[in-house]
Amino acid sequence: MAEISQIEMGEGTRRYSEEEEASLMKEIMKNNEMIIKLQKQIGELQIVVKEEGKRKEREAEARIVEEKENEEKDLIELRATEEMVPKRFHKYLKVFEKKDSERMPTRKTWDHAIDLKEGFVPKKGKIYPLSRVEREEVQEFVKD
Repeated sequence: MAEISQIEMGEGTRRYSEEEEASLMKEIMKNNEMIIKLQKQIGELQIVVKEEGKRKEREAEARIVEEKENEEKDLIELRATEEMVPKRFHKYLKVFEKKDSERMPTRKTWDHAIDLKEGFVPKKGKIYPLSRVEREEVQEFVKD
């Protein structure tokens, strides 16, 4: 007959047969193996989280450096703009800044479409008469 063992539990003892005890031991071993696997996964995740944190720190540092470089460039451009624009127009310097000049103006309530009549073909012609030097300057400006 199977030997019966006693295992103390909390307030009393319970008797287990050898088969039950073997089954419980197998279950305990499985649980221990799962705990070990989970601990490994937690360790791996902690490494990933640390690496991700370091990567984000590097990106933030790179952004800060880039922003400082951009600020320096903007300051240099502002000084150059101040030199080019007459002093009486310095209160409008923002209009002459490269960053602001490269964006479209904001929409206003008075903005509207110009609808052309059907069959209308615009004529090609010069709007303003320009000298050869002025035309070359305009062409160069349009290329930029």
